[in-house]
Amino acid sequence: MIAYTTPYAFVIVVGFAATIALSRVATGASLVLVGVLLAAQLLLWPARFNALSWSAYLMLLVFATLVGFHAARRMRTVAPFVLVLYAAGVSALLVLPRFSATSIDGLINGKHLSSVALIPDLLVCGSVAALITFGFWYLGVQLRLESPALRTVWEDTASPIVSSAQRMLLPLRPALEPATAVAFYVLWIIAESGRSGSSPWPSFPFTLGLFAASIAVARNYPRVAIALPGVVLAIQLFGIPTRFSSTSWPVYFAVLLTCLIVSATAEGRIRWLSLPIASVYVAVITTLMTVPTLSNGYGWTSWVGGGNSSDDIIKSFAGVFVVGLLLTAAAWFIGFGLRASQLKRAADTKLGATVDELRSAEIDLIVASERDRIAQDVHDIMAHSLAVIIAQADGARFIGPQRPDAISESLGRIAASARTSLAEVRMLIESLVEDPDGHSNPTLDNIDELVQRMRGAGLTITTNRFGDPTLLTSGQQLAVYRIVQESLTNALKHAGAQPTARLTLDWRGPGLALTVASTGAPRQHPASNVREHGHCRGLYGMRERARLAGGWLTADVDDEAPGGYLVTAFVPTACVVEQETEAPAEAALVAAEAGSR
Repeated sequence: MIAYTTPYAFVIVVGFAATIALSRVATGASLVLVGVLLAAQLLLWPARFNALSWSAYLMLLVFATLVGFHAARRMRTVAPFVLVLYAAGVSALLVLPRFSATSIDGLINGKHLSSVALIPDLLVCGSVAALITFGFWYLGVQLRLESPALRTVWEDTASPIVSSAQRMLLPLRPALEPATAVAFYVLWIIAESGRSGSSPWPSFPFTLGLFAASIAVARNYPRVAIALPGVVLAIQLFGIPTRFSSTSWPVYFAVLLTCLIVSATAEGRIRWLSLPIASVYVAVITTLMTVPTLSNGYGWTSWVGGGNSSDDIIKSFAGVFVVGLLLTAAAWFIGFGLRASQLKRAADTKLGATVDELRSAEIDLIVASERDRIAQDVHDIMAHSLAVIIAQADGARFIGPQRPDAISESLGRIAASARTSLAEVRMLIESLVEDPDGHSNPTLDNIDELVQRMRGAGLTITTNRFGDPTLLTSGQQLAVYRIVQESLTNALKHAGAQPTARLTLDWRGPGLALTVASTGAPRQHPASNVREHGHCRGLYGMRERARLAGGWLTADVDDEAPGGYLVTAFVPTACVVEQETEAPAEAALVAAEAGSR
């Protein structure tokens, strides 16, 4: 096609290609360049296209898509209006004879009429060109939104005008297809009024109405929409008066629009069948346009200035058929892409809502776990201190009359226990502000101090150690300390009169085996059964601490000793925990290597 253009028109084509290349790095400059090129064609007749090379204007559709994709913030609102203005200029170049290369006939309608008489043609062509151009620009915008990084920028800097337009137009979405069909019908009636030629006038409104109806019902009744163009084409194959002429053939573009809407909105099998059915329609339309006997003696070759020989008809049929298939496939895939984009946005919305719910649940779980940890720490600190204080106070009250000097010693121990408890509570509170895991961590070295405090409170304790101590982590040492503290505190509170306890620390295995056996005179109140005590927070906390330290703990009544209670726990050393953690990974690695072999 380029071979038939003048050198000036060839420069215009090169300029269009340059605007496509510049659309990414200089969107504003490329828009201005397109305006300059179109202005040159409006003013200089050698730069205008002929009946074959006018298809170069299709490059501007690619340009509109790239502008929608790459436009910066300030250009997003201006660009569609500028592109629609350019579409109007292209329509004038295509329709009005004064803007054609010969200034005799319109480029695509072949009419030698005044500009006033061709206003209906100009309105139809301009409206269609504006809608198509805006559609390609919007396609570029949607492609931009599919990129996560660009979507974030778009959402942060979205134009208020675009946001307001979306809120206003969204409720009108169900009326889009019917409104498009009405505009399609009315504009074509205006364009073809008084130019029906030898065909009876009612035939064109009838066939045009069927095409418009296919557009109107494409969203809600896709099967009917796909069938209506077939009805029109069947009528045109057998009814000569209903066939389109050289000026009304663009009505067939309704098939492309119907195919696009069905592809974008239909569900199930009909969406996939719409493409092959539309391809069959393209073959029938091509036959009606290129075979002279089916077009009142005129074929497409005559419309574009060619002859009606067999070779011309075959070439014309092949060219129109290929172009029609390409346009049909493009329309179907554009609709498919719009549908995929809509489904992806819906999925992203659901995924975002699910992520928010999971994040909220995670926060609730963290808060609940932190509350439980705080409650456990407060219990371990306060229960032990208060048990010691109560034991000392009761002892001083009972032996005070016989041994007044013991009251001072008991008060000293009460004060020491209170200070220790106060210091631990204060450090716990400070840790909650700064670092939840960084509060005071007693170690195994503090167990002897703990035993001395309990002995001073009236608990008789025997301590046995076996083996050499090995490495425990700070968390494991804290767990062992709290387990010993809770066990001795329970022995002091629940073992009855003259409580005794035996603490055993055995390091001879792969960790620390801990045993606290307590005995005492049976209680006088059966309601205070020690077995029921196994369900309290203290024992639950001991089990959890042992589990989190990598070990286990059991606590129950000792049937061999009256009034006895036995706590047994095991905490593995740090190296054992690491080996147990690494063993499954090594086993998985070996299995993977064996499978690869």
